[in-house]
Amino acid sequence: MKHTNTYIVKKFDVSKYNINVPKYYNIIKDETKISYLLLSYIYYNKYNKRLDISSIYKDKNGKPIFLDNKLYFNISHSKNYVTCSLSNTNIGVDLEEDRIIKDTLINKIKNKNDIDLDIIQIWNIKEAYSKYLGIGLKLDFSKISINEIKKNINLISNIYNLKNNNLYLSLCYNIKENDIQNNINFIDKNELIKFYELT
Repeated sequence: MKHTNTYIVKKFDVSKYNINVPKYYNIIKDETKISYLLLSYIYYNKYNKRLDISSIYKDKNGKPIFLDNKLYFNISHSKNYVTCSLSNTNIGVDLEEDRIIKDTLINKIKNKNDIDLDIIQIWNIKEAYSKYLGIGLKLDFSKISINEIKKNINLISNIYNLKNNNLYLSLCYNIKENDIQNNINFIDKNELIKFYELT
């Protein structure tokens, strides 16, 4: 059965942990380490074996992928949170938090046919879609509407209210995959640290 497994964790200090990340990173930030710790955690819980980080590289557009093309993953972070999705179908994930968006940027995000959603949610969905396509910021957000995106892929778009701040998570995956199990969970940092120390 096709599956997507997505976990979200609040950012925490990982500087004292030697977390493996792919060698192609020039600068390794805390959120990058947390992302790959999450990926390792999800991978281990799904397949009961450790993740070989050397099996991950960047494609021609800079999207991190597995060498064998049987698994897909995507990572994202906001100011306070990090997420990672692992799947056996192509995926794109994005995480955003409430913030003020300048009018000049709104015109670059919103399409005239976009449904009446918060601008952050529109951005969130389009960012996840561009990551699904593997083209990142090369996608002109204003040229495509949310309805067009929904015709091309399956879309999950959730809003979580966390301490008076909305957290937006959008996940895009292949439209052909109708029989798919989606798991989206928040995880406590202590569980991730325990996993790291045990493996």
